[in-house]
Amino acid sequence: MLPILYFGTNMIINYFIYNKQLVDIKNTNVIIVGDSHPEKSLIPKYFYDAQNISQPGEPYVLTYWKLKKIFNSYIPDTLIIGFAPQNITQYNDLKFSDERWSSEMFKRSYPIQEFTEISNAISVNYKTFYKVLWKQTAFYPKTNHVNYIGNYSNINRSDLSDSIFAIETHYYHKGAELNVSKTAVNHLDSIIQLCNSKNIELIMTSNPVHEKYLKKIPDVIMNKYVGLTNKYRIDHIMYNKTTEKYPDSLYLNSDHLNDNGAKKFTQEFIDYLKNR
Repeated sequence: MLPILYFGTNMIINYFIYNKQLVDIKNTNVIIVGDSHPEKSLIPKYFYDAQNISQPGEPYVLTYWKLKKIFNSYIPDTLIIGFAPQNITQYNDLKFSDERWSSEMFKRSYPIQEFTEISNAISVNYKTFYKVLWKQTAFYPKTNHVNYIGNYSNINRSDLSDSIFAIETHYYHKGAELNVSKTAVNHLDSIIQLCNSKNIELIMTSNPVHEKYLKKIPDVIMNKYVGLTNKYRIDHIMYNKTTEKYPDSLYLNSDHLNDNGAKKFTQEFIDYLKNR
């Protein structure tokens, strides 16, 4: 009985802590969000006043939840969001069900999750979620539950041998080709609506990927991506360099830039914004 009371009390205390906890990030004019593409391609120090809070593998569902939480504390002038082909595949729906990703996603999202909003559309592995919640909240009161704020992170090396693995991860599941994720697209639209409601300028961007990766992206995904790109560029700044060729030495792997590649991409992006 005592252990149950102890663990239960800690979970209740932590629940109140993370529900009232503000997000401790700099009040910068520009926030950069998304998955590992913007995490590794946009260097915030080259902007006038920016912070990159992207995290590897982050789906738009999680981006939407964390932006709602952040905007309770302050409103930036500009949001830069990664928008690439892998962001709209059903691979993102697996983030909350497949053991390869779900534990990490639950660790990040438990203080801000809205699973009732998505559970009718995608599968949520609640068994794993409650295990993660138990580990994060049951043992002692924690002062910090914000696990969803990332940063720019990169190195200078180049290895393009992972193209097949990357393609299979992003566009296939158990050998079957994945389709477009309605949940991902809907939550990207929700992010756009959220920015519009807060008068935040939205900029969408995609870094170059190597041709070894690019040519293997399934047509159904690429066609939808091109269609959405044309749709979103009507009302928002679109800096889409997915198909642009960089020297091999500037790629970290087949779909990410290394630090030197990020310097080139960031400077070109900033120059584009200045000269619009």
